[in-house]
Amino acid sequence: MTAKAAKRRGDERTASAAALLNATAELLSEATNIDVSLNEISQRASVNSAMIKYYFGNKEGLLLALLERDAETAMASLKALSDMDMPAQKKLKIHINGIINAYYKSPYINRLIHYMVESGSPEASRRVAQIFIEPMIEVYRDMVAQGVREGVLKDVDPGLLYYCLVGAADHIFHAGYSVPATLGIERLDDGIKQRYAELVCDIYLRGLAP
Repeated sequence: MTAKAAKRRGDERTASAAALLNATAELLSEATNIDVSLNEISQRASVNSAMIKYYFGNKEGLLLALLERDAETAMASLKALSDMDMPAQKKLKIHINGIINAYYKSPYINRLIHYMVESGSPEASRRVAQIFIEPMIEVYRDMVAQGVREGVLKDVDPGLLYYCLVGAADHIFHAGYSVPATLGIERLDDGIKQRYAELVCDIYLRGLAP
């Protein structure tokens, strides 16, 4: 096989793996749980289902790869925010808006994290904690410490702050079935998402003030 042919074959494999990840993300975003079959994924991706085993080993491997892809972008952005030279309150406001935007675009993320931690293998559970939970706790620790130094935030436990913020950011999307009853609309839209983000920011920035 020539180098050019080998590169083309490698590009095709990369494209197929990416198509499977994209199809999984789409189906999970449309569903209310993570019970999406491999057949549905392969059909959506227009890729033979045998390729899932080839690229990812099994369904758990596919789901973990999806989380790793999402985490790479999200955690890099969060770390960059943490390292910026700006007041802690502004960082926190940007983060709250960012996490709500992330769940709006990919509502499956927190459901999938819970599933992998609770039902996945011990190795998968540890990996999810390593790529999502631990980096967020570390950034929250830094933000709180900075806010305390600046006199604008209470000295709260970063772990408890994690539960507060992630819970608030996720629940409106996790409980999308209740939107017709609570908000009188069929589904969440960008306007409602933005209003919700502003409300959560106001509640937490006021509540965390010393």
